[in-house]
Amino acid sequence: MIIDIQIFNNTIAKYDKREKRNNFFILAKKLINAGFETEGQLLILATWNFAGFRYAEKNFDVEQFKVTFSGLKQNFDNLSEQNFQTINFNKYKNDIQEIYTTLSEIKGVEYTGAPKLMHLKNPNVFVMWDTYIRGEKSKKIYDQLEAIKNGTYQYKKYSKYSDGYIDFLQDMQDKFKKLNFINDEKTLAKAVDEFNYVNITLPLQEIEKQIRNNKKQKKTT
Repeated sequence: MIIDIQIFNNTIAKYDKREKRNNFFILAKKLINAGFETEGQLLILATWNFAGFRYAEKNFDVEQFKVTFSGLKQNFDNLSEQNFQTINFNKYKNDIQEIYTTLSEIKGVEYTGAPKLMHLKNPNVFVMWDTYIRGEKSKKIYDQLEAIKNGTYQYKKYSKYSDGYIDFLQDMQDKFKKLNFINDEKTLAKAVDEFNYVNITLPLQEIEKQIRNNKKQKKTT
């Protein structure tokens, strides 16, 4: 399905109003631009990857994290001139797999946190994801989404490993590569994540909340 630019921009505007945590991304970018890369990365892990990071923060080895991340410099450098809409993901598959696999093996980062750190390093290429966007919930609740019903998305479950992430990136590129998105404050890769978040993550969270409330009501009646 071709995504209408007006609908896309309206959805991004909804994200900006709804998700105040986006301020942490803005702050993280400022920290990184000022030379505090690790501080910016940890801020995002502690806010946007909290579900996983909270279990690792007591034993999180910051110095080892720095060493591990710096070891990926060449891989990131190989991608530095690339753009989400035009990159040949197959050509750079080895670099992406090396980065993703290395970061996702860090406790507290893992499969959802890895693309967030990748995006911070190269916001022009990497689109973030979460368990909802990966299709890890029951297909029955995805079928309730308006974005599924109107054809904006088709249900697909991605592997959480590097091959699944590359598959996801290629699908997102196919869907959005012709979009004429112009925004001085965010890249298209960031905006695609926001579009997915509004259309998939938030409504699925609401459905799950309703399911939990219904179960509670049944227990009290």
